[in-house]
Amino acid sequence: VWLQKNQHRFDRIMMTTRLESVVPTPDGLNAEFSGDHEEATYGLILQAVGRSGNADRLELAEAGVQSTNGLIKVDASMRTNQPHIFAVGDIVGQPMLAHKATHQGHVAAEVISGHKQAFDPQIIPSVAYTDPEIAWAGVTETSAKEAGRSVEVARFPWAASGRALCQDAGFGMTKLIFDPDDGRIIGGAIVGPNAGDLIGEVCLAIEMGADKIDIAKTIHPHPTLGETIGLASEVALASCTDLPAQRPIRSS
Repeated sequence: VWLQKNQHRFDRIMMTTRLESVVPTPDGLNAEFSGDHEEATYGLILQAVGRSGNADRLELAEAGVQSTNGLIKVDASMRTNQPHIFAVGDIVGQPMLAHKATHQGHVAAEVISGHKQAFDPQIIPSVAYTDPEIAWAGVTETSAKEAGRSVEVARFPWAASGRALCQDAGFGMTKLIFDPDDGRIIGGAIVGPNAGDLIGEVCLAIEMGADKIDIAKTIHPHPTLGETIGLASEVALASCTDLPAQRPIRSS
């Protein structure tokens, strides 16, 4: 969906290409790619290689705190190897997301206050704040395939959503991933405006162990973008009346 929406904005979008080298020349920066793509010369190149922990540069050994590869090791209580020292957020590892860090901070504060608490989420959602917005949580089709895991995939296209059409967002899509054995939701992805706001329901459903019937039978307000989650579950049950008759796709 993102490619369909943005393909016209760029000369080339290479999704499976590796940049092998960049050599400065009088004409610009000559980039060499792997695969069948030809070399290309650019005036400017933005390099975004991600982030890594810097714990090894914080002199934590002075406090007796252990770190490995720039990250501090903590237990489920967010406690380091020194019982009175806690660590949360990016410095304790992936995913490096603010909402993960906030929850870890809550756990650490409660443990320090004498409460029994642990950081043990089933999933942590991710959001790409692009246009269109992309949000996902839990098992994906790709990760399931790599693990050799069978899943059921149900999609609801926003082209069948009156609210999405009114917002010029008929290109959007809601996809839910279910365990084919018990029908429980194990993942989901949403593409379109406010996808990051909508993915919270998918996260709650996964944490609560909801199945396709639980979600489909939950009455969602109409017309909303949020109801596409319920409608995708109806697709999984082959009971969706907003689309031509179809069944979920089983992938393994």
